[in-house]
Amino acid sequence: MLNIDLKELLLKIAHDNDLAAFQKIYFLYYERLLKLACSFVKQTEVAEEIVDDVFVKIWANRTKLNEVNNLTVYLYVAIKNQAFNYNQVNRIICVDIESVGFELKDISNSVEDVLITAELAKVINDAVQRLPEQCKMVFKLVKEDRLKYRNVAEILNISPKTVEYHMGNALKTIAAAISDLPGHHKRGFKKASAN
Repeated sequence: MLNIDLKELLLKIAHDNDLAAFQKIYFLYYERLLKLACSFVKQTEVAEEIVDDVFVKIWANRTKLNEVNNLTVYLYVAIKNQAFNYNQVNRIICVDIESVGFELKDISNSVEDVLITAELAKVINDAVQRLPEQCKMVFKLVKEDRLKYRNVAEILNISPKTVEYHMGNALKTIAAAISDLPGHHKRGFKKASAN
């Protein structure tokens, strides 16, 4: 991750109370964690508070950071838990993911291709919005955040097979939506592989 040795930073924070190392981790993860929190609570201001609260708790418990094996999973689980706590207190049930990133490959820059790409992106996003909530979250974590299936399973407290099942359903739904496009041969859509 940007040639930064996370284990070394965690040790500096845990043993030396190194605020500069803590700030590096904060800035390295902030945007991704904010997106994740927004997908749970749908309010940017609340999501910012959740991310900041998680980092405050991490700083308060920094002596235990040397026990963390996978910082990304640790932070994602902390964000998920904090967001769920917020939603429970405020009785917010639904999760809405407004934007999911997709990789479109081998598309030239002709006007026709740009229009096809925009239409394809809209169809894909509409299909993703219709997915069941947990399936949508799995798809977001795998495709947008590029997490491995086992990490997504750990974050969402489900089995890797369940992650695989949700990804399969998501990809089938998206493929069906794409196949409905007139004259479209599914070019450019990169299928996720089990990792």
